[in-house]
Amino acid sequence: VLDLSDLVTSLGIILGFMLAFLANWGAHDDTAEDPAVSSASDWLIFATLAASILLFVIVLYRLLDNTVHAQPAERYRMTLRLYMTGIAAAFSGLAAALLI
Repeated sequence: VLDLSDLVTSLGIILGFMLAFLANWGAHDDTAEDPAVSSASDWLIFATLAASILLFVIVLYRLLDNTVHAQPAERYRMTLRLYMTGIAAAFSGLAAALLI
């Protein structure tokens, strides 16, 4: 039996920080004349963060799905791959936001 509580906890913390970052970034100096997402670099940052949020929601669904699967080890490996891809996308987007 796998204990997934640590994975769910870390996912919730990272997802919460990312949503707070996007909320503050989108609300900062957001006017009709100067929207928050206006340049190509802004769109790149937004796309990476949105992709990572989507991956995290998929991972959260897969972790909280309590149906019995034929090969639970393979499902867990795929979920872990999605989780690590989401973390890589999130940190690359945050690094781009800090460096660009």
